[in-house]
Amino acid sequence: MAQILQNDGEIIFTITGSSMLPMLHHRRDKVCLVKPQEKRLKKYDLPLYVRQDGKYVLHRIVAVKPEGYVMAGDNQCVKEYPVLSSQVLGVVKGFWRNGKYISCEKFWYQVYCSLWVLGYPLRWVYLRSKQIFIRGIKFLARLHGDRVNDG
Repeated sequence: MAQILQNDGEIIFTITGSSMLPMLHHRRDKVCLVKPQEKRLKKYDLPLYVRQDGKYVLHRIVAVKPEGYVMAGDNQCVKEYPVLSSQVLGVVKGFWRNGKYISCEKFWYQVYCSLWVLGYPLRWVYLRSKQIFIRGIKFLARLHGDRVNDG
């Protein structure tokens, strides 16, 4: 993959995982990955990078700092930092959602990115609340199940 990208090629692949919901859906949507055109990527870019443990990840840049990039999936409330330029294999230039191609240069895509990153604090509260609610339901279900079994 890295060799194809280094030769100014493009790679198209199907997304797996749910970290980029609602924009990209598991095993349905595809992305077109290219070699980064600039040495330094920008906020809102979607790079494919390799973590220290060898896992390939496609997340959005939510901030650019001198030490590296701050990354987060659209469906996550945990930021990853630092991601170094040396870890980046390529960057998404566009994607197919429900079979329709959307360029990352489109105005409405840029608006989506801005609003999605701007809404990160609210998304964090929502996702954390959802986790706590689900844990509470599971706890109550176990508690109720124990009482039923005891009675």
